[in-house]
Amino acid sequence: MTQKQLTQTPVDKLLQTIDPNKIADESLRQTVEILLNLIEELKSEVKDLRSENQRLRDENNRLKGEQGKPEIKRS
Repeated sequence: MTQKQLTQTPVDKLLQTIDPNKIADESLRQTVEILLNLIEELKSEVKDLRSENQRLRDENNRLKGEQGKPEIKRS
């Protein structure tokens, strides 16, 4: 993982401070919970797509005769 992935963004920190249980209005609480779940799903999808994109770029470079990113295995 890169340093960028290890540190939390300001948005991540803000999302952790939101407690839907403190919202008095039930419909608003449900809306916030739905939106937080959607954000989580989209962040996961973006992470997966970035990983796939990098893999495809590396494969494309390999097919063109260039070297891709070296695979460094965790210990």
